[in-house]
Formats: sequence, structure tokens, C-alpha cells
Amino acid sequence: MKEITGSSNIEAIGHKDGMLSVRFKGGAEYTYENFPQALHEKWMKAHENGESVGSFFHHHIKPHYEGKKREASE
Repeated sequence: MKEITGSSNIEAIGHKDGMLSVRFKGGAEYTYENFPQALHEKWMKAHENGESVGSFFHHHIKPHYEGKKREASE
């Protein structure tokens, strides 16, 4: 997972084999299956260009993809 700097809500983001993982500050981690590589790349590019990762998440991901909370034992 890639550590995210400058976000007040998201700590790290990872994408592998169509699975998006998002770890929030406070430790909660969610996975999103069948997540397109192109959208992950768009998100990371937006972050590099100064866009809020939280804002991108709430506008482009949360309304369209169902997240599953990972349990600590996973």
C-alpha cells in the first residue's frame, strides 16, 4: 500500500489484481473488488496534482463501489 501524505482521512491506498484497499486514519481498512486499474491511476494522478484524495474518494468511488471492511485477522 502507498502511504498518503496530506490527507486528513485516508492513510494508505493499494491496488492489486482488481482489488482496491483503502486504510483510513484510525485503522479501518476497506476493500473494493473489481476496481479498475485506470480509475486507480486517475486517483493517484489527481493526488499528485494536488487534489484531495478524500474528495476524489467521496465523489468517484464511494457512491459507485461497495466496500467491505477488513477484519484485523485478515
